[in-house]
Amino acid sequence: MAILIPFFQQLTGINVIMFYAPVLFKTVGFGSNASLMSAMITGLVNVFTTFVSIFTVDRLGRRKLFLQGGIQMFACQKIVSTLIAAKFGTSGEGHLSKSYSSGVVAFICIYVAEFAWSWGPLGWLVPSEIFSMEVRSAGQSITVSVNMLFYFRYCAGIFVSSLQV
Repeated sequence: MAILIPFFQQLTGINVIMFYAPVLFKTVGFGSNASLMSAMITGLVNVFTTFVSIFTVDRLGRRKLFLQGGIQMFACQKIVSTLIAAKFGTSGEGHLSKSYSSGVVAFICIYVAEFAWSWGPLGWLVPSEIFSMEVRSAGQSITVSVNMLFYFRYCAGIFVSSLQV
């Protein structure tokens, strides 16, 4: 579990959303302030909704938060991709109205919120609780290494794709 949880945490797609949020926000009409606005909006949503996890994790349970967060994040990703694909298609040409743009931004924020109260903090909490005190530091180092390894794989993929453009 100490290997699978950080593996799946990276596969949730949060890095893609956070990394490409400025591009998405610019696409949906935020213009030149897209980077600043996306960082502010997603960052504030992330911070405030992390408190949901802090206050509910012991009452609701880790498994329930993992499952609910995963299902809801998947649904939001499908909705965002469908909304953008419906307007832009494969040609990349199209224009989004203000209301349509607001919908896309809202679902991106919902996605970030769902990550922040489920897979985000629980990806670090649960592995730390799995290990006994004697091996906890070694176990957490494995968990962090797996997390960083898959994050590195993601970053390397972005680097390679930028070279191909």
